[in-house]
Amino acid sequence: MTRRLWLLVVGAVLALGGLAVFLTLRGLDAADKWSSVLSLFFTVAGFALTLAGLLARGAGQAADRAVAGGDLRQIRGVKGDVVITAVRGGPAAVGDGGSAPGDDPGAGGGAQSAQGARAGGDLTQIDGVDGSVRIESRPDTP
Repeated sequence: MTRRLWLLVVGAVLALGGLAVFLTLRGLDAADKWSSVLSLFFTVAGFALTLAGLLARGAGQAADRAVAGGDLRQIRGVKGDVVITAVRGGPAAVGDGGSAPGDDPGAGGGAQSAQGARAGGDLTQIDGVDGSVRIESRPDTP
């Protein structure tokens, strides 16, 4: 356990213990009222954090610092069909029905990313395909 995580756990235990002592000293009726007020604030804080997380995430896909046991593929903004053919023991071939005019999958706002990703198998990200997606696997061909 890292020092920061250790301090966080100890702080949380102390805070919960202090809250339990405080509510115990107040009596059952007052503790019930306090817990209702505290629940309201925790609910509002949780909603605000969830909303902030959703807004900060953006529209794109990310595989940052991901570890996969296969290949890594990212497909975004395709107008048409996508066919991915994985060849065991060789590189994967990716075909599509064509990209949307002026659509640059790697440009700004919500682009897909895989920073720090480690792949030794399949990790496929597909976003914004206006058509069908088919992923096929075929054995090695001599």
